[in-house]
Amino acid sequence: MEKEPEAESSSLGCILSGTWTLLSLPFWLGAAGLLAVSTTSASRFFAIALICLLPLPLNFLHWHKLSRKITTGLLFLVALGAFLLCARQAPGHNDNPEASARVTYENKSGHSRYSLANLIPEVDQSILGSYILGAIDPNLNWSRSAVVRRSIREIYDGLRGDPDLASLPSTLGSSYRDMLGFKPRAGGLFIYIPQEPGSGPGPLQKKPAIVFLHGQLGNLQACWALWKRIADTTGTAIVAPTFGAGSWSQEGGPGAIAQAREFCVNNPQIDPDKLILAGLSDGGAGVLREAGAHPGKWQRLLLLSPVIEQHTLESDTFARGWSERRALIITGERDKRATADHVRRAETSMKKIKMEVESHYLADGDQFLIYTGWSALEEIISQWLADD
Repeated sequence: MEKEPEAESSSLGCILSGTWTLLSLPFWLGAAGLLAVSTTSASRFFAIALICLLPLPLNFLHWHKLSRKITTGLLFLVALGAFLLCARQAPGHNDNPEASARVTYENKSGHSRYSLANLIPEVDQSILGSYILGAIDPNLNWSRSAVVRRSIREIYDGLRGDPDLASLPSTLGSSYRDMLGFKPRAGGLFIYIPQEPGSGPGPLQKKPAIVFLHGQLGNLQACWALWKRIADTTGTAIVAPTFGAGSWSQEGGPGAIAQAREFCVNNPQIDPDKLILAGLSDGGAGVLREAGAHPGKWQRLLLLSPVIEQHTLESDTFARGWSERRALIITGERDKRATADHVRRAETSMKKIKMEVESHYLADGDQFLIYTGWSALEEIISQWLADD
């Protein structure tokens, strides 16, 4: 009698094995890449857990072998231990209204401590992302991506040593859901209100506030750390809403901006008449749409490497609402995404309606200007804020 083929050598076994190998390949590459570039133990533990889990489904094809059962058990135990070590380092969410820096959730989305975006420290997500962008983005070569990585490491090193920011959770889960094709929704609201030593809130201590709209990479903690430096220097509060991958014109985007503004209006430490709407990259388009729709709610505009919708600037409603009012534009001459020529055309349109526009086109700046050129940005923005 002919012997039946074993599971691993049968046609079905070969199909299952090949299918799982193909499906799991991106996860193998991601885990190996994360392990190679990680700067934190939490990321290493996560990568080890994933590497140990990925072979387990194939081992069930060989389940009749004792050696495979032992191997499967050992891999599972190592994966479980590594995951638990990673999870215990994941930042929780304890919204303290008295804290200078906090992340609050105004909707039902809430904070997911054990989400992928929160388990892997943001510094390692950003570093791994820089390698991926260096491989697929024709506007970012390897040498430039190395410069960006150095800046990222420096920023997050400072963040880890900041008692106000180090324990805050990541809000990048909202961005990843948007990138995967799910409907974007508002996420966490980052708030930083600098406190003057020995003083409490009161009418004379009310502060101006910058409401910052992030770009397509999400509401990064690195941006919080950079804005906090300006806040501490100028006494300006920072409020940064989260909405997907920065597509602020989509359903829910204007609502996320409205939530941020409502927080500012209701906070006794913030002057509701001195709200500055700022945007980075795609956030620039969100700024101009919001400014055109509600000009009376914002004092000034601040645009960093902005993506600009020209038709918004040239609309009658924008012209009526922003004539003879102020805006600051900072971008890089080497930005290939929102080119300097494109931004100059937008500046010309602003000046045609008699807006008071201060602009800076930094010679060595590109689309990563906020990382690599922050010292220059900090000086320009601080001076502009002081000139009220």
